[in-house]
Amino acid sequence: MVCRAAVTLVALVACVPHAVAQVTLSEAPASGDCFRYHVELDLVGKMTIAQDGQKLDLRLEAKARHVFTERTLTVAAGLPVKSARHHDNAVSSTVVDIEKSNRALPADRALVVATRTSDGLFCFCPAGPLTRDELDLVTEHFNPQCVAGLLPGKAVNVGDTWKIDPAAAQTACLFDSLIRHTLTGKLTAAADGKATFTIEGTAEGIEHGAKVALVVTATGTYDTAAKRVTALTWKQKDDRDQGPIAPASKLTATVTVKREALAEAPKELADTALAALPRGDVPAALALLRHGDPKDRYALTYPRDWHITGQTDPHLILRLLDKGEFVAQATVVAWKKADAGKHTPAEEFKKAVTATPGWTASRVLEDGETTAADGRWLYRIAAEGKLDDQPVVQSFHLLAGPQGDQAALMVAVKPDKVKLVGTRDKELVNALSFPAKK
Repeated sequence: MVCRAAVTLVALVACVPHAVAQVTLSEAPASGDCFRYHVELDLVGKMTIAQDGQKLDLRLEAKARHVFTERTLTVAAGLPVKSARHHDNAVSSTVVDIEKSNRALPADRALVVATRTSDGLFCFCPAGPLTRDELDLVTEHFNPQCVAGLLPGKAVNVGDTWKIDPAAAQTACLFDSLIRHTLTGKLTAAADGKATFTIEGTAEGIEHGAKVALVVTATGTYDTAAKRVTALTWKQKDDRDQGPIAPASKLTATVTVKREALAEAPKELADTALAALPRGDVPAALALLRHGDPKDRYALTYPRDWHITGQTDPHLILRLLDKGEFVAQATVVAWKKADAGKHTPAEEFKKAVTATPGWTASRVLEDGETTAADGRWLYRIAAEGKLDDQPVVQSFHLLAGPQGDQAALMVAVKPDKVKLVGTRDKELVNALSFPAKK
């Protein structure tokens, strides 16, 4: 009887449904929230360039480390829109083939304001313009403004799945625009006050004018008592088409994020420290980028829709993107210095322009001298013609400072893009400056 009773008891227990762990996975971002982040990036892969008519694959490796505190300033539709970040550390190292480069954010650019827009992430530094390398350093890491959108925002059982919010997907993938995605979250475990979830799927979008296809596998940890994500490992396989400012590449990237909530803002993000931040649109001067010639022959403080794509001793090459579309190319040349108060004669510059390799002018559109800002002398000639047998409109500018410093700027535009470029070639000339007399 005892044995039969025991068997009956086991059978009854087996018929009782197992309890299903249910967890509410939700975050409610609010203005004033402060988090401290440790972000590590490890990237390996290859980039493909064209050389002598052949495709050449180059090894590409990168590592980056970011330690920063973020304070949420504004929230919309359940996600942070604007945040202030103070970077304690932001460094990266990149190897392309055998060439290694290192980048670090200087202390005077540690405070950055990050705004999530429909066109991607926009960052600026209240202390003044960033360089392109500094801008890339503070934007090309995982953007934590997406975290709340990676969660379902409701109670789920272990094994349940949910579709990732499109705005969060775009933000997490660092796209300028999102084409489509299948990113799906899943609660995989819940015990001892912690829940583990995964995010898997694909995403396609546009970044800097190039199409990017991602395959994502991510794992996150959620603190059920604190009601927040505390850690995330984001892995992605990255297949990028050649774009107007970067070659094609195939990469594998792993980002690890550690996240700690702070009870109050540190002094660097306190109300007094942020009191001077612009409340409305970003002032035009803070939206600019800066570039210094390595030999201090000139400086450039320019709109960020111009992208530096190459540099030699005398030349700096930039490309203009308009909503990701390549519309113009500019070349800045460190021109020979003249005596103080002097400049290269216009006719001499015109002869140099005429001798530009591959260039044949068919119709002159503009030709004349003028006085630029701060009393600087400026000569400009613009013409229609062909460059390497391709129809273009080119403008050539020679700018001279009062101490005889000179720089030339050449801008090439396809005829159908002239109206789109507008006066941005002239604005780029005005962005040039010369070192002060020592």
